[in-house]
Amino acid sequence: MPKIVDHESRRRHIADAVHRLIDARGLDSVSLREVAGEAGMSMGAVQHYVGTKEEMLRLAFQHLNTRIGLRIAALSPDDPLALLRSAILELLPLDEERRFEARIGLAFLARSVVSEDLAAMVRQGMPYVLEFYAGQFRAAQEAGQLGTEHDAEAEAVLLFAFAQGMVHPILVGHYSPQEAERALDHHVARLRA
Repeated sequence: MPKIVDHESRRRHIADAVHRLIDARGLDSVSLREVAGEAGMSMGAVQHYVGTKEEMLRLAFQHLNTRIGLRIAALSPDDPLALLRSAILELLPLDEERRFEARIGLAFLARSVVSEDLAAMVRQGMPYVLEFYAGQFRAAQEAGQLGTEHDAEAEAVLLFAFAQGMVHPILVGHYSPQEAERALDHHVARLRA
């Protein structure tokens, strides 16, 4: 009987190997050979799923976004302001899992300024994040949690910029996770109804 291969699981396995290599040695250390070794697969098996380094990086970038997105999707939608706060905190390196993801994310963001392929992926994903934030902001306004005088789209941009701007300072120890949470709570408190 032929062996049944879970192709999506194999893609995730390859992406996880790319993530570990980026975290350990940086994005430039990623090659098909290195990833095959890290994943415990043959180069031919890796090339079955990704033919080039750029394809492999795209796969790993998408997988990183999926990991974060699944955690956000699992949050309770009952309280829009709490959901918005939690979604922002999911982007911050407040524990080891998110520190790992943030280091990888920063490597991809740095590469995106010189790689049009990665830049396009970043640009494609950003409207979804901003619309999610704006949607939760509007829902919190409708629930009476946030002031109606605020523009949801403009505030979504500011909240996203806050999250992105805090990642590096937290990673290098300028802000503790607790200080970052307090800064977010201080900002949100100014927006309350």
